[in-house]
Amino acid sequence: MNLRNLTLSFVAVLLALPLSLPGANAAGGQPPPIVPLGDISPTDEGKTLTVEGAVVDTENFSSGFKLHINDGSAQVVVLIWASDWDHIYDTYHINVGAVIRVTGQVDVYRGQIEIVPKRGSDVKVVKWAKRNWRKYALGGMNGNDHNAVVWVEGWIADITPARDGAYLLIYDDTGAQKVHLYDVVARRIPRQEQLWVGQRVSIVGRVRARRRVGIEIVPALPHDVYVAAGDADAGGESK
Repeated sequence: MNLRNLTLSFVAVLLALPLSLPGANAAGGQPPPIVPLGDISPTDEGKTLTVEGAVVDTENFSSGFKLHINDGSAQVVVLIWASDWDHIYDTYHINVGAVIRVTGQVDVYRGQIEIVPKRGSDVKVVKWAKRNWRKYALGGMNGNDHNAVVWVEGWIADITPARDGAYLLIYDDTGAQKVHLYDVVARRIPRQEQLWVGQRVSIVGRVRARRRVGIEIVPALPHDVYVAAGDADAGGESK
């Protein structure tokens, strides 16, 4: 089975599960019709549509976040400005595997169809993401892991400011790796004020392996970084 068929099968299973949202909107009327992603074309640019799909990939950019959603008929990008992200209810449950419903304006950027909601309340979580990442030992990662999404845990050994955010050096009992926190993510991490040297963290991110900078782990969304509650425990061992 090829990658496309795997993705479509994954989406079909998610969409077949029962929805957690009521059938009517808050005002008691009928919800807007959901437009299949495959029916949207560049000629729809400027229209406001409601779509629904499973999140199959996530990324950030300097001013917000992009969720790639697939409903089995096509795949599009939901572009959410940072200021609107802050007003989405329950962003913790938005990640790969979630099903979301979005009302937004159709835009076309470099040939890619995007749905851009006008406000955070236009993004609804229909089904929570099921977090089931593969855990990696920091010392066992190498260039062959480029582009893999990994889950790592460890302690912060160093924090270095950067023009576009900050770098964390985290370590476990197998080794250490850099984590690149872009500003749009770093500012929204829950308990981000506790990101200090010696603090234990759990991070999900995509591996970037480049010759000049080596390996970096890049979290896409704020909730991809979990800061352990309680006091820092410098010098501890992975559990």
